[in-house]
Amino acid sequence: MGPALCGVAKQLSFWQNQGGTCTHSEPRESSKVPPQTGLYEAILARHSVRRYDRTPLEESALARVREIISRAMPLIPENRFEVILRDVAAGEDLVRDLGGYGRIVTPPHYLTPYMLGQEYVLEDLGYRAEQIAVRLTAMGIGSCYVGALRREAEVRSRFNLPEDARVGAFLIFGRPSTTLGGRAVNRFLRAAAGASRKRPVERLFFQDSFDNPATPPTDIAPLIEAARHAPSAANAQPWRFLQRDGQLYLFVTRDSPRYGRGPQEHYCFYDGGIAMANVTLALEALGTE
Repeated sequence: MGPALCGVAKQLSFWQNQGGTCTHSEPRESSKVPPQTGLYEAILARHSVRRYDRTPLEESALARVREIISRAMPLIPENRFEVILRDVAAGEDLVRDLGGYGRIVTPPHYLTPYMLGQEYVLEDLGYRAEQIAVRLTAMGIGSCYVGALRREAEVRSRFNLPEDARVGAFLIFGRPSTTLGGRAVNRFLRAAAGASRKRPVERLFFQDSFDNPATPPTDIAPLIEAARHAPSAANAQPWRFLQRDGQLYLFVTRDSPRYGRGPQEHYCFYDGGIAMANVTLALEALGTE
C-alpha cells in the first residue's frame, strides 16, 4: 500500500504526501454551522445512473448546475479547473465523444471537466468533480462517471483542449428514468458493475498502524461512512484511512487488479480525490468547518 494523498479531515486542512512525509497547511479554527441533513443524505444516496429521461433539464436547473460547477472547492488552488457542459443532440455519436459510454442510455447532458496544473492534478480533478456530482444528487439530478484515462489524447483532440490538460472522467447527468423499465435497467447495471458491493468499514479504517484494522470512533464514523459510499473506477475502492496522533489520514492503494495495467492504474489518484470530496462535504453537512 503506497500513500498517494492524505487529508486531515478533522480540521478540514489538506495534506499532500511528498516522498513519504506529510506537509500541511495551517489548520483553520473549527466552528459550528447549521447541519445540512439533505447534503449528507445526498452523499450516501448518490449512485451511478445509467438510464435517463431523455428530456433536457430546464434552463433554470442548468443555471444551477453552472453555479455548482463555479463553486467547487479546490484541493490545490493553483490548479486551473475548467468544465465543458454539453447537451446531447438527437442522433449525436456519443461513442465518438465518450468511448466506453455504451451502457449509458438516453443521457441529455454531460460534463467534460479538465485541469491544468503541476501537483496532484488527478486527485484535484476527482475532488472537484465529486462535489458537483453530490450536489446534483441533492437537486434530484442523476449522474454517472465515464472514465477517460485510457484515451486522454483522443479526448483532448476531440474537445480542442491544451496538450497538457488532464481529463480523468466525463460526468453524464440528467433526470433518472422513472419508468418501470428504466428503474429496472438502472438496478441491473449497478449490480452488474458491482457498485452496490461496498467494503466493510473494518477493511477501510485503521488505528495507529495498518496492522490494526478498527471500527472508527463515533466522532469520525460519519466521515468514514461518507468516503465508503464514494464511487470508484471498476468499484476498486482504493481508499484507506489511518487515524494516528489525533489526525485522520487518507491513503490509496497503488496496485489494484480491478484497474488493470496501463494509464487506468492512475484512477487510484482520481478516486482518492473523490473520497476526499465526500469527507469534505460530510464535514460541511454535519456543520463543522
